[in-house]
Amino acid sequence: MPMSCSDGITTAVLDRVSDNPTTGEGPTDAEVRTLLLPMIIFVLISVADTISSVYMLMNGMMEEYNPLMRWVWESGGVTAFVAVKACLTIMPIWLFNKLKFERCGLVRRALWVTVFGYATIYCIFFVIANY
Repeated sequence: MPMSCSDGITTAVLDRVSDNPTTGEGPTDAEVRTLLLPMIIFVLISVADTISSVYMLMNGMMEEYNPLMRWVWESGGVTAFVAVKACLTIMPIWLFNKLKFERCGLVRRALWVTVFGYATIYCIFFVIANY
């Protein structure tokens, strides 16, 4: 027998969907606040990555593996390198903030994927560069 919207389970599930643009309802303040932690973690990882990369590059402890960032380092030096790294942090945060009221659940998932992916890549290359 098909379930209708009057069924308790279906209604409860539909009420919880905050990513549905047809409902016209945005996320709650609590849902939006849950985005703050992964955004802060993302920024902290990015800052740690930038500081450690600049330190190790300046002291000859590593080479930049990313060809684009290697070119930025070689042609623009520390200032250009930090500026590009800052843009690569600011742009996703800006996009996540722009979309958080329309697609809160998607933004939450994208933030956590970004954080775990960035942390994994950072840790792998940090270990390769130091051991």
